[in-house]
Amino acid sequence: MKRHLIVFYVVVVVLLMAGRFAWQHCVWEVLSSVSSAAVIASTLIIGWKVIRMRPEAGDEVTLRGDLLASTRMAILVLCVGMLFAGFGDVFGKAIFGCR
Repeated sequence: MKRHLIVFYVVVVVLLMAGRFAWQHCVWEVLSSVSSAAVIASTLIIGWKVIRMRPEAGDEVTLRGDLLASTRMAILVLCVGMLFAGFGDVFGKAIFGCR
């Protein structure tokens, strides 16, 4: 759970810094690029156990406990992050404008 919080705080801080830069320089595409990189990094960090799993042929994979929580968090990060990556520049200009 600590890993999830660390990733969450790092991503929020990076997105806030990118948002401030985008607002000051009126370059909202930066927010989309940074959020894409944040999604990739956080998904790799959170879902590392799932990525490392190697089921044998014919084996069924059951996600339980910590592994299930990591998978759920990785899916949520992907969904929210892709929303920022896809529409961050549009929403940023419409809601916050430029300095």
